[in-house]
Amino acid sequence: MGDFIFIFIIFAFFIFIAFIRFVPANTIQIIDRNTHYLKTKRYGMYFFNPATDKVTTEISRRQITKHYADNFETHDGKIVRVDFTVSYHANDLDDVIRTLSQARRSVDDVMNGAIYWSVNNLSLKDFQGKPIALLSEAKPQLISEASELEISIDEFYINNIVPIPKEANVIPFKPHTSTQSSGPIKFY
Repeated sequence: MGDFIFIFIIFAFFIFIAFIRFVPANTIQIIDRNTHYLKTKRYGMYFFNPATDKVTTEISRRQITKHYADNFETHDGKIVRVDFTVSYHANDLDDVIRTLSQARRSVDDVMNGAIYWSVNNLSLKDFQGKPIALLSEAKPQLISEASELEISIDEFYINNIVPIPKEANVIPFKPHTSTQSSGPIKFY
């Protein structure tokens, strides 16, 4: 009987760890269920189903560093895979949540969108072997878009740029924009 209770306690502990999450103070997590918005959670404990739920955005007053990698199309129609890292924070979490809902975009979409617009302004030969050219084009774009969402960029750097052969048939990233939008960010 004692072994059964011990095994039950261990099983309950693992279930608790898998399905209960904690949000630190001064942090907001946006959770999607099956790729659709589910809830925004602030400080505290909440139920999390790892099979269907995903934390898509974390916003905090402390610095968050996130690595991104996606495929982008250049001005001359070439596809490149850009790996980059961004560190950011928010001063007022309520302002960020309000602006995210108005823009109808995620933080990840804004970060990738800044790279999209920058890569799209350059041809492959402009930055192949010279990531500094893409960095100089993308950094002001990223800072501008992030500030529209009340997010401050602390660090930004390009880790790697790899040209993708045409025969690979990869689909490049496209930011979420409205039909009226001709630029990087559009509020509704």
